[in-house]
Amino acid sequence: MNKTHFLHGFLNPKSVAFYGANNKGNSLAAIQIMNLIKSGYDGIIYPIHLKLDSVMGFKAYKSILDLPQVPDLVVIVLAAKIVPQIFKECGEKGVKRIILISGGFRELTGDYENSLTDEIKDIANQYDMRFIGPNCLGVFNNWFGENNAFNTAIWENITKGNFSIASQSGTLSSHIWFDPDSLDLGLSKSISVGNEANIDIVDCLEYYKNDDHTKVIGLYIEELKRGKRFIELVREITTQKPILAIYVGGSKAGNRALQSHTGSLAGDIRIFDGVFKETGIIKTDFIQEFLDVAMILSRGILPKSNRIGIITNSGGPGAMAANNAEKKGLFVPELSESLQEKLKEVLPSNGSSRNPVDCAFDMNLPYFYVELPDILMKSGEIDAIVQYGVVGFQDVLDDYLKNDRIAPYAEFQNQSAEVIDILTQKLILPTLENSKKYSIPILYVNPMSFTSPWSIRLRKNGAILFQLWDRPINALAKVCEYVAFKNKIINRE
Repeated sequence: MNKTHFLHGFLNPKSVAFYGANNKGNSLAAIQIMNLIKSGYDGIIYPIHLKLDSVMGFKAYKSILDLPQVPDLVVIVLAAKIVPQIFKECGEKGVKRIILISGGFRELTGDYENSLTDEIKDIANQYDMRFIGPNCLGVFNNWFGENNAFNTAIWENITKGNFSIASQSGTLSSHIWFDPDSLDLGLSKSISVGNEANIDIVDCLEYYKNDDHTKVIGLYIEELKRGKRFIELVREITTQKPILAIYVGGSKAGNRALQSHTGSLAGDIRIFDGVFKETGIIKTDFIQEFLDVAMILSRGILPKSNRIGIITNSGGPGAMAANNAEKKGLFVPELSESLQEKLKEVLPSNGSSRNPVDCAFDMNLPYFYVELPDILMKSGEIDAIVQYGVVGFQDVLDDYLKNDRIAPYAEFQNQSAEVIDILTQKLILPTLENSKKYSIPILYVNPMSFTSPWSIRLRKNGAILFQLWDRPINALAKVCEYVAFKNKIINRE
């Protein structure tokens, strides 16, 4: 944890006061309290309501001045015109941290600043308070405790991870996690900064830079208020931790949408493209690409360069993957004669050993999952592997087990769920160990449903899995661009 940074208090409060919650569950503040309950938050919750005696099962107070202690954090979901008075009361109570969820400060009028924004900023300065927002969804900290989180922003329980987000869109910081069972990406922290009237993305970067639980950083950017400091900071970070970003702006429609959303003034996209390239930020244009790249980076296995090996049991996907790889700046080398000879020893007579390595649908399980990747990883001729065709095999397992080459797996003939789980481990774990040992990421592709029994087993055992072949190639190309930048900086130093 980065306990010395002021944002640590926002992510690790022991007590929280809420304005705007009711018992109907139809207010955003009530939903956020429910988020805390669901996440196992074990701190103190103080609802504040003028008329209700209790809110969501917690004793309610008429005013923050009535609380028995100064809360570590205050969350406000009230009409904008009431907020300045609430800020004053919080200041009088001694509150130092506020998350202002409320909108209506500048995003509705399109004004870059309006009187309400100025007013709450002045009050915060007067009482030495810091606040996130307005127009945000709050924060998420998956490392609040060993078995619980601090969560005002996300409706689902998310696996602990090392990926942290700072976003000027509350939706991007929360909605992308609504289907956690189909997303093999753990989350460390998420901060929705909203309009950045007091705390901005630069503050988040300063916090994440020294946070032990953050290894990969994701940004959603609509504008930058402190461009110079941003550039200085990301230069320091990107050689240690990868940063990936989505920038929204540059088009007429995009800029118009931003002004109505948060009142942001977007800059020329060419400037942002230049800044990203110069500082090593991985630019992503689509949210799926953003998540794919983050998933690969969060595993911590980076390729040394951009040479890619493709293993396939179907010629078409192999050809399309190779073609797309070269278009995206990856190198698909023809393997050396000596390496091809090693591959031919295990490949069927109608297979290809050149790269892509085509098995022609000879699905001998041990050699497909273990031997071929092992030969490629040990060769020193490739830096990453994309393997197509890791399909489910339960229906044909008996036939395969009759083959002498699969004799070590003969004990799995009964095909029980437990036995197939063990088989999955024997097929996947040796390759994943090699992947880590040789720093060669392997991306698996199974065209079956992402939630099919075999896909689930692969994912459960640590495989990075995609359903089709375009996405892994596109994401891997972004990762290799980052590696090239990092290597260039290291060699220069």
